[in-house]
Amino acid sequence: MQLITSLDIRNSEYLSKNRLISYHHQLRLIFSLGNQVKNVLEIGIFNSLLTDLLKNNGYNVSTADIDPNLKPDMILDLTTDFSLPKNKFDAIVLFQVLEHFPYEQSEQALKKLAQATKKFLVISIPYCTQYLSFQIKTSFSGRPRHLLLNVPKFWSTTPVCNEHYWEMGLKGYPKKRILNSVVNAGFIIKQEYIDPTYPYHYFLVLEKNSHSG
Repeated sequence: MQLITSLDIRNSEYLSKNRLISYHHQLRLIFSLGNQVKNVLEIGIFNSLLTDLLKNNGYNVSTADIDPNLKPDMILDLTTDFSLPKNKFDAIVLFQVLEHFPYEQSEQALKKLAQATKKFLVISIPYCTQYLSFQIKTSFSGRPRHLLLNVPKFWSTTPVCNEHYWEMGLKGYPKKRILNSVVNAGFIIKQEYIDPTYPYHYFLVLEKNSHSG
């Protein structure tokens, strides 16, 4: 897995309109957990934008990343037999991270994150589909209305991004498989969300299953 700082990604290119839509939902979904969440661990930080936004809204945020050049609070490689302080973080969040290593390692990482988090895990993963999206918005209707038609690319094995080992929707990675992996890791699926204007990022709010082994 290449370090993100080795890819020569510029913030001006990275912070596209679509990615800013995803940042909006990252923040919104964490806010939706209310006063149950105060201490947050963000894994996979790149430009630290989410961390800064959370801190500005009163959260205690720690950061973890495999890339030391990003200066995270802790160096963390999710593909290893890592350990994190248990019950320290009300929520652990990682967005567009798990697909950067083989699926079996992603499953193992989810299990260890379930052991570490006190309450929640909030993630997003790529959802590879062919889609058609409509938005209707008028000056007098308030919130826009959307229609999304999307079909997973189950006939393809090629991720959208060359840095990804897998993406939900591709051949061998149906949504059912990913959701089963989440449940088997020790989580209850609290919420699933997809933005019809940018359906490539699939969000999951997961609650630790206190009854799992």
